[in-house]
Amino acid sequence: MNMSMDFPILTFTILAPALAAAVLLVLPAHAKEWIRAVALMGAITSCLSAFVAAFAVASSSSALSLVEHYDLVPSLGIAWSVAADGWAACLLVLTGIIIVAGTFASFSVEDRPREFFVFLLLLVAGVYGVFVAQDLFVFFLFYEIAVLPMYLLIGIWGSSNHVEPSGPFAIAFRKLDVGGREYAAMKLTLMLLVGSALILAAMFGMYHEAGGTFSLAAMQDTDFSPTLQFYAFPALWIGFGTLAGLFPFHTWSPDGHASAPTAVSMLHAGVLMKLGAFGVMRIGMVLLPEGAQDWAFWVGTVASLNVVWGAVCAMAQKDLKYIIAYSSVSHMGVVLLGAATLTVSGWNGAIYQMVAHGMMTGLFFALVGIVYERTHDRWLPNMGGFAKVMPMTAAFFTLAGLSSLGLPGTAGFVAEFLVFLGAWQGATPWWAVAGAAGALLTAVYVLRATRTIFWGQGPPPAFAHLEDAKFFERIALWMLGVSIVVLGVWPRLMLDLIDGTTVRYLATIVSGAVGGAP
Repeated sequence: MNMSMDFPILTFTILAPALAAAVLLVLPAHAKEWIRAVALMGAITSCLSAFVAAFAVASSSSALSLVEHYDLVPSLGIAWSVAADGWAACLLVLTGIIIVAGTFASFSVEDRPREFFVFLLLLVAGVYGVFVAQDLFVFFLFYEIAVLPMYLLIGIWGSSNHVEPSGPFAIAFRKLDVGGREYAAMKLTLMLLVGSALILAAMFGMYHEAGGTFSLAAMQDTDFSPTLQFYAFPALWIGFGTLAGLFPFHTWSPDGHASAPTAVSMLHAGVLMKLGAFGVMRIGMVLLPEGAQDWAFWVGTVASLNVVWGAVCAMAQKDLKYIIAYSSVSHMGVVLLGAATLTVSGWNGAIYQMVAHGMMTGLFFALVGIVYERTHDRWLPNMGGFAKVMPMTAAFFTLAGLSSLGLPGTAGFVAEFLVFLGAWQGATPWWAVAGAAGALLTAVYVLRATRTIFWGQGPPPAFAHLEDAKFFERIALWMLGVSIVVLGVWPRLMLDLIDGTTVRYLATIVSGAVGGAP
C-alpha cells in the first residue's frame, strides 16, 4: 500500500520556487534586497520540503511514497501524478542544496536580479517535477520547463567572453558575428531541442502501445513490442543523453558552462545534466527493458569513451571553466557507464555519482565564480599562489578536486568504486579499465589546476590584494563541502534509499536481480 500524506508535500516542493518567482514579478526592480530575500526564501522552503519528503520516503516500506494523483485530461490519459522513490528522494535533496547554494552565490548579481531569480526559480521547479513525475507527459513538460530558461539565463546574464564557433553551424554563427554567450545559448537550445524531439517521438510510440495512457506504472506493466523497444530506446538514450553530455552530442555543454553565470553553471552541471541520465535510466531502461539489454554494450562503450575523452579534453584546457566543464562530461560518463552495467552495484553507483558529482561540481563552479569575480580572469597561466590571499577558497577548491579524482573519504570515491565494481561484475569488464583510466587522467588535470592557481608561488602583483569568500559565499561553500565529506564517510545515509529502488527496477530488466548495496 502506497504511503500518502494529507499535505501534498511533493506538489508543494515543486510549487514553492514557482510561487516565489511569481512574488518576484510584483516587486519593484529597484528593491534588490527584497528580491534576494524572496528568492532565498523560495529556495530554502523548497529545500526544506525536499528534506521532509526524503525522510518520509526513508521511513516508508512502500515502493512509491507520497503519492498524489489528479486527473488532468482523462480522455488523453494525462494526470498530475507525482510520487517519490529512493532515487527521487536523493535527487530532490541534491536539487534543494544546489539551489540554496546557488542563490547565495548569486547575491552579487546586479543586472536585473529580479528577472534572473525568476528564471532560476522556474528552472529549479522544473527539475523537482522531473524527479517525482509519474506521468510521462508531465515528466516531459517539467523536463522542458527545466531546460528552456537556460537560453535566457546564459544569453542575458552570461559571460561575454568570446567562444570561437565550431561544428556544422560554425560558418553561420561566424556570419552572425555573435559573442560567446549568444552562441553558447543558441547552441545549447538547438541541440537540446533536437534531443527533445527524439524523446517525444519515442514517447508517442510508447503511449500508443500502452493503450493511450502516459502513466509510468501502466507503461512499466506493458509488454512493449521488441520492434518498438529496439528503436525507441536509442531515441531516448540519445535524446536524454544529449542533456547528460553524451559523446559526441556533448559539445554544447562546455560552451554553456563557460558562458553561464555562477549559479546557472552550478545548476547546469549540478542537477540539469542529471535529468538526462535520470531519463535514460528511469524512462529508457526501466520501461524498455529489452531495448536496454539490446543496446547495453553500446551505452557502456560510448560512456567509456565519454569518461576518457572528457578527461583528455580537460587536460588540454587552460581556461578554468572549460576544465571543470569537460570534467563534468567525463564524470557524467561514469553515470552512464554505471547504468550500462545492468548490475545492482553499477546502478547504485550511477545514482550516487549523480549526487556526488552534483555536490562536487556545484562547489567547483561556486569557487570559479569567486575567483573570476575578483580577478576577471580564468586563464591558468595568469594565476598562482592565491592560497596566500584566499585561504578558504583554496581549501574548498582542493576538497572539490580530491572528490573529483575519487579520494577515499569523499563522495566521489564511493560513487566511482560502485560503478567500477559494477562494470567489473558485468558482461564487459574492460569498461572498468576505461573508468579507471579516466580517474587517473582526472587526477592529473585536477592536481595541476589546483597547484597552479592556489599552491604555487605568488600571487602575481596584480592579484596580491584579492579578497577571500564573503559571508554569503562562505555559506554556499560550507553547504556543499560538508555534503561531500558526509556522503564520503557515511555513504549509507543515501545508499540504503538508492539500493531498494535499484533492486526493484533492475529486477524488471535482468531476471533474478537480487542483492543489496555492498
